[in-house]
Amino acid sequence: MEKNEVIDAIRLLRKYNTETNRIEAKSALLGFPKKCYDTISSFSNKYGGIIIFGLSEDDNFKTEGVYDINDLQKQITSLCSDAMVPRVRTDILPLEFEGKNILAVKIEELRQNKKPCYYKPKGLKAGSYTREGDRDELLTDYEIYAFESYNDHIFEDTRPTKKSSIEDLNEESLKEYLNKIRELKPNFSKNSYEKNLKLCGIVDSDNNKIYPTLAGTLIFGDYPQSFYPQLFVACSVIPGTKLGDVGPLGERFIDNQRVEGTIEEMLDGTMRFLRRNMKTRVIIDSNGKRENRTEYPLEALREAVANALIHRDYSKETESAFISVYMYEDRVEILNPGALYGTNKLEKLGTDTIMESRNPTIVRLLEEKGSVIENRHTGIPTMKREMAKYELPEPEFYEERGSFKVIFRNSMNFELDSISEQVSGQQNIINTIYSMESDTESEQVGAQVSEQVGAQVSEQVLELYNKVLDFCREPKSAKEIKECLNIKSRSYISRKIINPLILNGKLEYENKKHIKASNQRYITVKDKKK
Repeated sequence: MEKNEVIDAIRLLRKYNTETNRIEAKSALLGFPKKCYDTISSFSNKYGGIIIFGLSEDDNFKTEGVYDINDLQKQITSLCSDAMVPRVRTDILPLEFEGKNILAVKIEELRQNKKPCYYKPKGLKAGSYTREGDRDELLTDYEIYAFESYNDHIFEDTRPTKKSSIEDLNEESLKEYLNKIRELKPNFSKNSYEKNLKLCGIVDSDNNKIYPTLAGTLIFGDYPQSFYPQLFVACSVIPGTKLGDVGPLGERFIDNQRVEGTIEEMLDGTMRFLRRNMKTRVIIDSNGKRENRTEYPLEALREAVANALIHRDYSKETESAFISVYMYEDRVEILNPGALYGTNKLEKLGTDTIMESRNPTIVRLLEEKGSVIENRHTGIPTMKREMAKYELPEPEFYEERGSFKVIFRNSMNFELDSISEQVSGQQNIINTIYSMESDTESEQVGAQVSEQVGAQVSEQVLELYNKVLDFCREPKSAKEIKECLNIKSRSYISRKIINPLILNGKLEYENKKHIKASNQRYITVKDKKK
């Protein structure tokens, strides 16, 4: 540690008047601080950091000096060597700054297999900390378990499902898989059916009784949720940009579905949900060639959902947690239980760095089946590539305490003024219209859109808007507008008709004080102001 590193850290504290996830200031003017073991533990368990003794936290980190440099060093060394488990090695630097003596202590992040670091007098549960922003917070029971299971090489996907039996697995699917394995691994032909299942990690024995493993149940089970009811995907479409937003009629969800089954079935079911709730852009070039483009690239979303299903934490600590998929107006969020596993870090995602696998048996079985995993370690590069093809922002990845989140943002603009620009003279470039689609049939706006030039398509949209503006010369409810246009989808009315017209100042709420009122009505602006 160099003097300049400490000075830069002090400048950062003063600039933002706050500590950070890697810099902590401690007052030590009147003696050794009563409590600094929490920061030593949190830095050791997270990213490492610097503790600077001799600054006033209450006075914008003003330099106040320390009571005794030599004794302070001894106290720190003793604390780290004798009271922390495992022992913490430090880099200590005494220096003079602004005419006073201060002490900087650098703590390195521990190797993954040495975590968690805790304060011995308080014990493992009460003395283990992690760094969150400028705070030291106790590790949760789950976080401690995650460290311990990693150190003990516990793989949850091979634990037996003791309430089930081989009869609960799909025999046809198992035979198809084993036939494929025998072709790849000829020696398997010498073994019995049950031995092959055990060698593949599909079943395991306990007290001479055979049970399907968690991996076997989730991949080959007839109905995995009969044994693991919370291992499903909860899919929701939110009528806004945050949880709690409601639509014009007070609805909290436009669509809501619990997706169950095997990993493959949950992947397919989740993708069907996303597809039916996604806007589709019909692109017609100057030659009349038509192309349907979804609001988000399906391949990118598929990779993210597959990753959530394959790499989530399946331990008993998270058995009650499910995967969540939220579709907002401006983004899709996929949230799965379990922070990044082991030595995996956010900055390593999508790089050539070898990533550790939390569920190696699930990964191998799905690779050998060839239905979900085709090329290992290509998921995140695929997400980035597909989003770039659609000229959308790169996916965002967030590691939160006990969970991992992927966000896909939609930067495309579907508002009225954008459509008006198309009509005003873009005959020879791509033109677009968006329609809501369902699994059974597309909900059409008026007559079926023919494959003509984009300007004609846009004129139909403008005609639709003009019909609504004419109809709302007197206040009308969303239900009345829906009936007037003869459109079945209530969500389409709010998202594609009412909201764009309001945003563009063409339509307004009758009851402006309570815009979310269940009996809200809408009126054309130009007519009301006459």
